[in-house]
Amino acid sequence: MYYAKSKPIESIKEHTDKLLENLKLLKNTYGDQIVEDVNIDKTRFWKLLEIICKYHDIGKVYTPFQNMIRTDIGEQEINTEFSYENIKHEQISPVFVPVNKYELTKDEKKLVYQAIYYHHEREGKSINSTYLKEIIENDLKPQIEEIKKEFGYEIDENLSYFYIKYVQDINRIKEGDKLYSEYCLLKGLLHRLDHSSSANIQVEDNTKENISDYTDKFMLSKNYDLNDLQKFCRENNNKNLLVIGSTGMGKTESALFWSNGYKTFFTLPIRTSINAIYERIDDTIGYKHVGLLHSTALEYLEEKNEFENQEEVYNQSKNLYEKVTTCTIDQIFPFVFKYKGYEKIYATLSYSKIIIDEIQAYSPEIVAVIIKGLEMINKLGGKFMIMTATLPRIYKEELTKLGINYEFNQFIKPIIRHKIKLENKEIIDDIDEISKKASKSKVLIIVNTVNKAIELYMKLKEKHVDNINLLHSRFIYKDRNKKEQDIKSFSNAKNKYGIWITTQIVEASLDIDFDYLYTEMSTLDSLFQRLGRCYRSRIYEKNEENIHIYIKNSSGIKSIYDEEINKKSIELLANYDNEFLEENTKIELVDKLYSEDMLSGTKFLNNFKNGMKVLNNILDYNTTKSVAQKLLRNIDNISVIPKNIYEENLELFKEYDKEKNDYKRKNNLKRKIDKLTISISSGQRYKIKDSLINNPYYQNALIVNLKYNDEVGLILEKDDEYDLDEKFL
Repeated sequence: MYYAKSKPIESIKEHTDKLLENLKLLKNTYGDQIVEDVNIDKTRFWKLLEIICKYHDIGKVYTPFQNMIRTDIGEQEINTEFSYENIKHEQISPVFVPVNKYELTKDEKKLVYQAIYYHHEREGKSINSTYLKEIIENDLKPQIEEIKKEFGYEIDENLSYFYIKYVQDINRIKEGDKLYSEYCLLKGLLHRLDHSSSANIQVEDNTKENISDYTDKFMLSKNYDLNDLQKFCRENNNKNLLVIGSTGMGKTESALFWSNGYKTFFTLPIRTSINAIYERIDDTIGYKHVGLLHSTALEYLEEKNEFENQEEVYNQSKNLYEKVTTCTIDQIFPFVFKYKGYEKIYATLSYSKIIIDEIQAYSPEIVAVIIKGLEMINKLGGKFMIMTATLPRIYKEELTKLGINYEFNQFIKPIIRHKIKLENKEIIDDIDEISKKASKSKVLIIVNTVNKAIELYMKLKEKHVDNINLLHSRFIYKDRNKKEQDIKSFSNAKNKYGIWITTQIVEASLDIDFDYLYTEMSTLDSLFQRLGRCYRSRIYEKNEENIHIYIKNSSGIKSIYDEEINKKSIELLANYDNEFLEENTKIELVDKLYSEDMLSGTKFLNNFKNGMKVLNNILDYNTTKSVAQKLLRNIDNISVIPKNIYEENLELFKEYDKEKNDYKRKNNLKRKIDKLTISISSGQRYKIKDSLINNPYYQNALIVNLKYNDEVGLILEKDDEYDLDEKFL
């Protein structure tokens, strides 16, 4: 047997056969979409991919590689003068391709050789023709008959090393090359087929069940008629769409009608919102061919406890298997940085539909990444839908400048939901009035920073206000997840009153509905998202204001929100003080605020333009996927565990450290530990560096010697904007 891997033991032939089976599945499921825009003969495209799959790993017959596996499984090594350190199997595989039998043209050789040679993007890869020639003569040729017998298909017995000229870095296929699109597809699909076969799962869910049909059934069960937005999305499901729709217009269902049975990626900016969309598709609409992909998805699936093997379900999502995948953009959009191996996601998106929900919630730098990504996807044949409640004008204009064709429309509910009042004071000045309102209403307070949220919570606690709750990002995952469920339950409950104090983590697509909103001022796009959590779909018929916006000394201005845009937002909103705010007015205000004229000279516009400029000049294969994800997130977060939580769970950490052999058990222990962590930014880390302690049992999370409880969260004492009161800690 020629081994391909040791855990589990598998031969090269067995692994290759899995790839070829998955190739058939891929072609039968999405073949027409994949080759729709290729510039070569469609039948020939599939033949080239078959050749690449057949020969991609055959270089593992190289004796030093076989010895590596033999050592792992306890078999005796074979004597050899060669070393695997000097040459890798993917550098040997191309010599076996029978180019004459397949009548490969010069361009086809380049595509086949490079897809195989670079299917492992190793650092510092180089090849020495003299050394390769010695390997051919003294290691490969003596095995030639055994190799032919093992694989059962033709190989090039000459074992020529002249393929090297096709794979030299100077000849590497990059953006702008005439073969670029085909290369990205062939290499990217090889990655998909290889990774899914190694994980022992199908490359694609080949279900014929169409999510549009399930959405239809759901609408029918609720006696809902399709509104104009939903009809528009269904009728234009073969086009790129840019859609503005009021909160409560059923944008999720609209997007699913547009998806129409294609492979689909549904993105949102916040994990909480992604979880909610996943639940909506899985539980409410009842479509089960849906995956969840974000940094804490596995922990969420375990909490949901819907599957017997959550890890397997998550692995399917990681391998992009599901018909519909709900995800954060950092999971799929790093491909714009063209990191080593980016073609896997890029090729998948070429035959998929991508939904970008709430684009205005991202920073201008990240929107630049999204727009660049949509431009690249569009070139390979993928389709996108941007749907949002408010749209900055400069984003629409940028898509037009790039020459991307799309249908634009807006659907505004002609109902009044909000009457606003600008308060020229701080939100803390009105806590008595807020407390009175909460005795008979559902009250939502949204502030810009965690510290301000904690401060308000403490002040209200001092006044013995009943039923007050706090939600922000500095709770350990386990506690935060419970609070996210609690706020949804509170919102849906009848005759239940009280206060929830939150930060902007509730802004995007969290389906909650409160009676009154008290909020610090932020930029208009963010502010109007907050308004969507109050009277979400109801008509507001009272004369008193149900939205109070505090414009004095708002926290987080400069650090979170652009100071100039915040100031311009207040100026635009001042014309509507003490008035009902119509839905189309919100859209017009955001459009005006984010016009190039209004933004001239602002940091926001500079960041967006610079982002586009940088992305248009990215060097191919100049970074890694992990670095690309950090660039996209624009953060360098670390995980911390509060000291008291660490001490309460010390035995769990010791068990994890002690476990050496049982990978599955160790992984389960890791997930339990990760539920006890908090993610903090590099800026916060600097402020609390004196409170951080190395974890002797778990290196992935530092211990933080600061106060924590499940009521208030983690207190960053060196970042306080208020005096701590011991009785609340």
